[in-house]
Amino acid sequence: MGRAAIVFATVAWLSSVALAFMVGRATATMPIQPQIADTMSATLDEPSPTPSPTPKPSPIYPKYSSTIPAAFRGRWDEIVSDGCEGREARFMIAANTVANFEVENDVERVKLYSPTEIDVDVTGYDENKNQYNDTLEFKLVDGGKTLTGRKKGAAYFHKCP
Repeated sequence: MGRAAIVFATVAWLSSVALAFMVGRATATMPIQPQIADTMSATLDEPSPTPSPTPKPSPIYPKYSSTIPAAFRGRWDEIVSDGCEGREARFMIAANTVANFEVENDVERVKLYSPTEIDVDVTGYDENKNQYNDTLEFKLVDGGKTLTGRKKGAAYFHKCP
């Protein structure tokens, strides 16, 4: 064998070793394809005969309104045994006004913290005809039968019949 034949044989051998290395490496890094048999034997979950109800999203608070919610409206006083007859109740709450004895305030904005807790931004006029702004805090308790303030220690008012 001549020198050229030995060089050619060496290059061919090294090429085959390199090719074998590259093929082995390429198959090692290729993603494994799922087997057809595995795919065919996979089971699907049966649909439920009665679909589960979609949960309703809970209301997001705080919310804002231009009127007082109906649950807060009415006449409220500390004493209701006399039916609040023949006298003014402590609070007379309507959709757009809040009266506290003889002082009537216009509702500007209502901030609802929950169905039972609100802040009412009001505008009114004092005895000297000066305008003022105030925030009244209300909370319903006892299943909506009693009105109180949102802070601890607030007085309790019952709905007049």
